[in-house]
Amino acid sequence: MSLFKSYAGLSREIYYLCLARTINSAGDFVFSLITLVLTLQMGMNVVSAGIFVSLAALISGPGVLLGGYLSDLMGKKTIIVTGQLLSATMILCCSFWSGTITVGYLLIAVMFFISITRPAYNALIIQLCTEEKERKSAFSLMYLGANLGIAIGPLVAGFFIKDHVHIVFISISTVFLISTFIIINQVKIGTSKVMASTGSKNSEHLQSSQPPTPLFTLLMRNPLVALFILVSFLNYFIYMQSSFSLPLQMNDSFGEDGAAYYGSVMTINAISVIILTTLILSVTRKLTALNSIATGALFYGIGFGALSLMGYFPHFAIVAVSTVLWTVGEILVQTNINLYIASRVPDTHQGRFNGLLLFVGCLGYTLSPYLTGIFIKNMDMGSLWIIILAFSLVYALCMIILWYIEKSSTRKSEIEPLDLSQSV
Repeated sequence: MSLFKSYAGLSREIYYLCLARTINSAGDFVFSLITLVLTLQMGMNVVSAGIFVSLAALISGPGVLLGGYLSDLMGKKTIIVTGQLLSATMILCCSFWSGTITVGYLLIAVMFFISITRPAYNALIIQLCTEEKERKSAFSLMYLGANLGIAIGPLVAGFFIKDHVHIVFISISTVFLISTFIIINQVKIGTSKVMASTGSKNSEHLQSSQPPTPLFTLLMRNPLVALFILVSFLNYFIYMQSSFSLPLQMNDSFGEDGAAYYGSVMTINAISVIILTTLILSVTRKLTALNSIATGALFYGIGFGALSLMGYFPHFAIVAVSTVLWTVGEILVQTNINLYIASRVPDTHQGRFNGLLLFVGCLGYTLSPYLTGIFIKNMDMGSLWIIILAFSLVYALCMIILWYIEKSSTRKSEIEPLDLSQSV
């Protein structure tokens, strides 16, 4: 049986939504764009450029919270379309102010509007899929498509960004507009399989007309979901090592060739994602979201922990094997992390809960480099990877504990999403 049959049977809206996300991802590399434009084109020093990148990362936190709230209030599709149109407009404006500091501020605004769409994308997939297996396939397909776009976009932009940056800006704006056009014309909420099976009661118009329940109140009614979101900080903290500590390890092990080796690591990561995502979905299709995440956390630990051997055997073969292992962990965690929330939160609050999860992710990404820097300052790189291994094991254990609590619970309201919806 073909592995790609794992993606068969999804609604046409899901396929078009994933296509739009893939196209959009080809232009969605704002952090790298800020750094490259400000340093290569404007000659700004690394420290000053880093301030702009930090501001872009900082503003994405409020962005995902606002996006989650507005997607529940106004509709997921509406927020995606609005956020992408505003992003396209800001990117296009960059072509007119090319070579000025204004570009830096415009790109920060772009990051804000992009972050607004993130929880809306996740919540819309949940709304369009009625069963967990469908959602697992949909999130896997979305993840695969996003990585394809991310792999292609920066590669193409790299040829033009130094001497023809205005072409890059116009191209990214066009990509966003094409993605938005697909969503407007092809993602029909009212005609989806969800609507066919449940009638009009789940339409975005009716959802948005319901009286809102405070997020904090709903978190108190769903303590396991609240704990899951809180513990997910570890996922983002651990995964950030691939962008922060791993380049430092390459420099420490290979000196001046460290940057080139790190580029090879990212290539291995991208190829592994493209080759393994569908295979992993097929193999783990029957696993629950918590079991899949726990397994992914173990692969995180083994993959990153293996780098502790670099102090004794500084060979790139260790790095290559390590990269494949932590990439397997990445696939397992990132394609399942939204599924746990999906079946335990009413559809009227999916946007807000996904926004809160993404906000915790922003905290993880923001604090990880700082705290990891402290670890590195006070110990060697090998000891750091042992600490990351320990964090990964703690993350896996937390997921197993959550799974055990749910399995052993005798109260139906703690495991049936229907009862949670009715509590609202």
